[in-house]
Amino acid sequence: MNKVARPWWFVAPVLATCVALWAASAHGVRPAAFLPNLAAILVGGAGFLLLTRGPWESHRRAERVLPVLACLAIAATLAAPGLEGVHRWWSLGPVRINASAAFLPWLFLGVAARGAWPRWLACGLLVLVQGLHLLQPDASQATALALAALPLLVGGDFVNRRVGLPIAALLLGLAVVTWTRSDPLEPLAHVERILVLIASRGVLGVFVATAAVTGLLLPGLLAARSRDSRTARLGVAFVLYFAALVGATFIGNFPVPVIGAGAGPVLGWWAMLTVLRVHVQVPRA
Repeated sequence: MNKVARPWWFVAPVLATCVALWAASAHGVRPAAFLPNLAAILVGGAGFLLLTRGPWESHRRAERVLPVLACLAIAATLAAPGLEGVHRWWSLGPVRINASAAFLPWLFLGVAARGAWPRWLACGLLVLVQGLHLLQPDASQATALALAALPLLVGGDFVNRRVGLPIAALLLGLAVVTWTRSDPLEPLAHVERILVLIASRGVLGVFVATAAVTGLLLPGLLAARSRDSRTARLGVAFVLYFAALVGATFIGNFPVPVIGAGAGPVLGWWAMLTVLRVHVQVPRA
């Protein structure tokens, strides 16, 4: 499973951004709109290298600390100024970062932890963050969280099924309710409708859009083929999470992960890749 973090994975977010920039520029979008993506590729990649090359003890500390920090980061959006009653972002000057898109994947690091109490803590945080999605509201992230958590909660490799099944059902139920919340925000072509812009470039556009999405899902797809059931379930969670985010863009006005302009989903992609890699290289207790 060393394939999970081969150097050519670094090409995936760069390819996705370049494809989006190619299509968006043809429709009058300024290239500067994608500068947050490039910055997030550098920051996320540096974090990936730092966390995956550290000693095993640092990984265990990360399993306990990062899920809590992620939950706090997402909760902080409720205190930040919103847009038409929607609270999903941190504002850093002219740049807005979708906190859930950037930090939610760290919860899965806790669910896959070696120790029992970090796993139970992470399960509680999953429910708490899903409640935050209802308040924001963010049906896209709520759906992605519920679906990605399924193989981790009901498979029996991480959490006892008698506890995991009710938690999974609660997450799915909250996701359904979140879709009923009003979301008045209008889509931006280079964020929520970027796949439409790419496809409008004809057969070549459809081909490169498919290649970009496949490249983003490929780490999870390969991990899902692992003979180790824990790694395989994390791979399935990876695929379900990002596939749900892509699918949600065809139902509501939600950002296309990594391909659409915005730093949050790029940071989240690196976080999910880090979860895979840390799990593969740290031995179980």
